[in-house]
Amino acid sequence: MTQKETLKNIWTLVSISSSIDRDNNTLSLFDILEELTVQVSGTMPDQAVVPVNHTLMSVWSREDASKPMSLKFKILLRDSHGKILHENEAEIKLAEGNKNARFRAQLNGFPVTSEGQYRYEVISLEPEKTGGKELVNTVNIEVHFAQQAVKSPLSPA
Repeated sequence: MTQKETLKNIWTLVSISSSIDRDNNTLSLFDILEELTVQVSGTMPDQAVVPVNHTLMSVWSREDASKPMSLKFKILLRDSHGKILHENEAEIKLAEGNKNARFRAQLNGFPVTSEGQYRYEVISLEPEKTGGKELVNTVNIEVHFAQQAVKSPLSPA
């Protein structure tokens, strides 16, 4: 496979929401997710899912668009200790003549186990198509816990 047939991950971001305009195919990303503060009352369970829907968006590009091309890859979410909390396989397909492709995964909830830096990883399952790279991109999200005071039902308002 020649270098021109290599597919590159141009960028990957995580946002709270995204939109693709049907008329002109423009992409809008809203509220890029870099940090997440989790309100905790009492003790934190070993694993919880924060009810925050979010979107992982990835843009891919290639130089040679003379023939169709596809790529199988997976998205992993690792906690601050490296434990895999979420894994999803996907495939992008580029038709002849198309140099760029977008991938959008809409995710319901964000699993957390502890405070620290979490990381989404984009991993090629066909590294021969990504210049020999398996890990093609990462997105870091810092997770913080904030103690929330628990009000007793017997205390005055």
